[in-house]
Amino acid sequence: MIPDAKTLVVVADGHRARLLEQPRLDGPLHDRPDWLDGLKEHHAHSRKPAPHDGDANDQAERAFIKDLAHRLDGVARDHAFDQLILIAPPRALGHLREDLSPALAKKVIGSNPHERIDAPIMTLEDVVHAIRRETAN
Repeated sequence: MIPDAKTLVVVADGHRARLLEQPRLDGPLHDRPDWLDGLKEHHAHSRKPAPHDGDANDQAERAFIKDLAHRLDGVARDHAFDQLILIAPPRALGHLREDLSPALAKKVIGSNPHERIDAPIMTLEDVVHAIRRETAN
C-alpha cells in the first residue's frame, strides 16, 4: 500500500457524475466539478419515461457513461492518479467498467454498486474507507 497514493473517486448514475480527489490514503475527499466541465447529461426525454421508452433511456445512459469514461482518461492523465474507485448503481457501474480504457481499468482498486450521486462528502468518505478495508483483506 502506498500511503501517498492519489485516488480519483467517480460517483455516477446513468445521467450525472461527480469526480472527487483523495490526495492521500484515508485523506479527505475534494469535489472537483471543474473536471467535468463540458460533460453533457444525456436524457432521453424531459418527461417521465413510459414503459416502452426503455431503449431510449438505455441509449442515453450508455452515451453518458461512454462520454464519462472518455473524460476520465483525460482527467487521469492531467492529474496523475494512482488509483480509481467507482461508485454507481449496478447497471451504470457495469457499463462504466466496460468503457474504461485498459490503463484506467488497471487502476481500479474497488467499487460500490449503489446510487450515491447526491450523497454528502462525509458519506462518500465512509464509503471509500469501507472499500479500502474490503480490498485490504
